[in-house]
Amino acid sequence: MMSTTLSRRSLIAALAATPAAALAPRLSWAQAARTLTIGVVSDPVTLDPAMMASFFELSVQFNIHEPLVHVTPEMKIEPGLASVENPDPLTYRFTLKPNLTFHDGTALDAAAVKANFDRMMDPALGSPRRSELAPVDSVEVTGPTTFTIKLKTPYAPFLQVIAIRAGMMVSPTAVKTLGADFATKAVGAGPYKVVSWTKNSELVLERFDGYWRGKAPIERLVFRPIADETVRLANLRSNTVQLVDAVPAQTVAALSREANITLKQSPGLGFNAFSLNCTRAPFDNPAVRRAFVTAIDPQTVLRAVYFGTGSVAAGAIPPSIAWAYDPKFAPYKPSADAAKKLLADAGITSAVPVSITVTNSPAQVRTAEILQAQANQAGFKVEVKQIDATSLITVLRQKDFDLCMSPWSGRTDPDGNMYNYFTKTGPNNFAGYQSDKVTDLLEKARSATAEGDRAKLYREAEAAIAQDAPMLFLAFPATLQASAKGLDWVQYPDGAFRLQFARFA
Repeated sequence: MMSTTLSRRSLIAALAATPAAALAPRLSWAQAARTLTIGVVSDPVTLDPAMMASFFELSVQFNIHEPLVHVTPEMKIEPGLASVENPDPLTYRFTLKPNLTFHDGTALDAAAVKANFDRMMDPALGSPRRSELAPVDSVEVTGPTTFTIKLKTPYAPFLQVIAIRAGMMVSPTAVKTLGADFATKAVGAGPYKVVSWTKNSELVLERFDGYWRGKAPIERLVFRPIADETVRLANLRSNTVQLVDAVPAQTVAALSREANITLKQSPGLGFNAFSLNCTRAPFDNPAVRRAFVTAIDPQTVLRAVYFGTGSVAAGAIPPSIAWAYDPKFAPYKPSADAAKKLLADAGITSAVPVSITVTNSPAQVRTAEILQAQANQAGFKVEVKQIDATSLITVLRQKDFDLCMSPWSGRTDPDGNMYNYFTKTGPNNFAGYQSDKVTDLLEKARSATAEGDRAKLYREAEAAIAQDAPMLFLAFPATLQASAKGLDWVQYPDGAFRLQFARFA
């Protein structure tokens, strides 16, 4: 007993004599090896992938939920929960991996998959996935771990669609037992399971031992919403968080020189744009919409908000989808005088009042202030309205705006950037835009099988959308994220964190 006491005293003395600075990295390292804390711009709105529609669910969705197939950082499709054969354009035969389970221990079998598709496609649920799965004709269980999906018409982006939210399987048992609480306590089959969610504070996930790839290297994830970009980076520098999304573009040069931080950037798939509410004045008038779009110079936004990262957007298809992107597409030449003339030609002689709605992040507020200044010089009278990030999707869906930010994380296929936004009944058609021509073009583009044919249809659709001006396109932002130096993680073009692949070095 005496020797034990002496050894403890020796240890205490040794620790007391050790400089705190030498101890701190080791202690934080030991803690970090178990827990990764992520600073994100905003809380998600829901944890139910069938109902996800917000930009802000990106950070968490792939950590709780696993899709049927997986998309690589190079945007290639590979097996996920299932492998797939495509014997003809209308038939997809899936085979699930054996012995799959959800977080609650229930079987992830072919019957559970069918239940998921039935739920997402049920009009009563009102899932945004329903339009993404509109070409699906039937889901047939052919064995305990096999099922076949038949399409009504060829659907070129189908595998890309089920590599994200439409392919994320949830426990049918949990959906039934949790009811409305499923939105906050979702039970999936991803690498991490939900432990707790205190809204506007933290979402805690714990690794799922039954994950099909094997246990994730990091035991616990904690997502903390930190809207203020300066505070978010301060937390990264202090190691309070070890990973952050939405790195402010103006900090890229400085962060790249910091020894303890890893900065990653890549061309994104999404766009930063603003929906113009076509269902009420003043933007129910196409001439007023065209005038407003003409008044805005996206290059100014790119310089002042994105500090040269990313690229100017004239439509919804980014340069990263090279086969469909048209680098020569520039339908508007910014000009205050030209905008004034458009208003005058429409018989408008007084300043047009417009309210711009943005979330209260510095980048979005800066963007709104640029739009305000430029539009005010072109015959508009603009006010800026700031809202909380979690309120954005509600404002958009209720069309409670004149002009509202409508950022999109992007998809690996152009259909994912256009169909839901610009078809007449698209769930992301926040502008209330109604064009038979554009809807027909986008329907044809998703059913065409040759990339060349599809690219032609998308370019024709982009030209028609530009003429009608239901959306003000500004930029294709780069994906900018940063971490503590000791974290090894993979960046994806859509900006989503897939942390089953992360580990501390």
